[in-house]
Amino acid sequence: MSSEPFHPLQQALADAQQQIRVLSTFVALTQAASQTSDLETLARHAQEALQANLPGLQAAFYRRVGGRWVAQVTTAGLPEALQAVLQQGLSLETPSFVQAVDAGEPIFFDDWSAREQQIPLAEGFRSVALAPYFRGGQPHAMLTVAFGRAEAWTEQRRQLFISVHQALLSAQQREIQSDFEERELGLQAFVKLTEAIGVGTDHLEAAQRAHDLLLELLPGWSFGYYELQGDLWKALLADVPDPTLRQLLYDGLPADTPGFQAAVQAGGPVFFDHWNAAEQGFAHTEAYGVAAFYPYLRRGRPVAMFVIGSQHERVWKSQDRGVFEAVGRSLELALERSWAAAELEHSYRLLQRSNLELKAANQELEAFAYSASHDLRTPVRHVKGFTELIRRALNGGHPEKAARPLEVLDEAADQMTRMIDAMLDLSRSTRQPLLRQDVALGQLVQDARQDVLDELEGRQIEWRLGALPTVRGDRATLRQVMTNLLSNAVKFTRRREHPVIEVWTDEDEAGWTVSVRDNGAGFDPAYQAKLFGPFQRLHLQKDFEGTGIGLATVRRIILRHGGRVAASSAPGQGATFSFTLPREVHGEPEEDPLALGG
Repeated sequence: MSSEPFHPLQQALADAQQQIRVLSTFVALTQAASQTSDLETLARHAQEALQANLPGLQAAFYRRVGGRWVAQVTTAGLPEALQAVLQQGLSLETPSFVQAVDAGEPIFFDDWSAREQQIPLAEGFRSVALAPYFRGGQPHAMLTVAFGRAEAWTEQRRQLFISVHQALLSAQQREIQSDFEERELGLQAFVKLTEAIGVGTDHLEAAQRAHDLLLELLPGWSFGYYELQGDLWKALLADVPDPTLRQLLYDGLPADTPGFQAAVQAGGPVFFDHWNAAEQGFAHTEAYGVAAFYPYLRRGRPVAMFVIGSQHERVWKSQDRGVFEAVGRSLELALERSWAAAELEHSYRLLQRSNLELKAANQELEAFAYSASHDLRTPVRHVKGFTELIRRALNGGHPEKAARPLEVLDEAADQMTRMIDAMLDLSRSTRQPLLRQDVALGQLVQDARQDVLDELEGRQIEWRLGALPTVRGDRATLRQVMTNLLSNAVKFTRRREHPVIEVWTDEDEAGWTVSVRDNGAGFDPAYQAKLFGPFQRLHLQKDFEGTGIGLATVRRIILRHGGRVAASSAPGQGATFSFTLPREVHGEPEEDPLALGG
């Protein structure tokens, strides 16, 4: 009995089974697409489904990257050499790719030629299919499948491939919609943070605003804002649940901590899935699943970092990435504004300092002109006058009468030498570069006391030294300041039976005020304005010797340190001289004042 009558039924059954497989594949991919819109992930599912239904099939999923088609996902079993070629990328002019783009839909080849396609190491494939994907009207991705033996594309195989293409196409539409929503959410975050920050110039306030917005958009996440201080990333804002981790962040992490270093090298945000605390060298973060680092550079140097992480996520979602990047960009604008404001403020302070120094230089020039016409003329007149007296005494045969004029000449020469040396000291105090460092005032005062030891002339002075902390400044020139002030105090207490000299320091948030007080001759406060001018003296030379340069030198040195000088007194009641040293020096910065925090 013939089986011929049963053949159409068997064929129908086979067709039905094939259709079921096609539908099952479509349903499975649709379910997968409902869980993720990532095309690479779905392409792997698609390849597995195709291989399960079409044994011997090989597949590759490409993205258009620059000027090439670059394979992102390939099936297992593809020769490694060919896989390397595909991952390196194929030309946009590859004929079959061009045909698929032109068709705008899946196309099939039963007699595909690797040589004609100019794809090396692919000679074993004959039956090939390609399905293009577009974004914004431009070719964006490509799914390709091929058999290693000459097998025709039957209607069932075509339907299977088309169903896979449609499932991925549907996922791509959701990816595009997700990208749109991500950009919209990111734009909203950007606008919201920009409005919140307004025109403020405080970088910490901006970081706090960014933190508050991210906490609203990504509840349950951890945040940190860091600034690079020396070789440590130190948190200035850290919102993490673990107190041990929080203290670690405030204490600082090494600059070469992998996550921080990766962001600096990338010059932009970096994202980590499946966070590994051990590999990252980041203690107490084992509970975290994802993390991201957003670096902020100033003139090419890293200065700040915004970091977030989650203990609930293991893989970054595209919308979360978009939010972080948008807030990070907005914070970057705020920080740029903060840096620009700091730079402007610094320039203004430099201009103020330059104006003060110019004014001081003009005053010193005027004083020098006065001194040259008065103070220096006096010893010159002495030289001329007493030289004539000596000549007459010697010509008259009375050499003994030349002794006193010779003494006066010696005194005049000594006075001229002292004045010249004082002017040189004043000049050096202006030109000598400042080397700022920590200076222990206690030791500095002891050194200055040794400097004036020869001026004591055997007198016993009561020294009263108060609190003398460590300050910031140039040690060499500050020693000159203390030496000049102590020398003045020693000189003007010469006529006191019990001379007392006090030195102490007052401290506040702005800096330090150092004071030197004596119980000596004092001065008339009506002439206080002249004290710190060069060659200005309030006492007669016969009473108290001097050049009038010492206090002018003190003023110039303290001015270069960004401080100021002051004096108070009453005749016969002693005098108090003081100077200030600011904590933050703006006159001659030793490093970039814009290294965030300046």
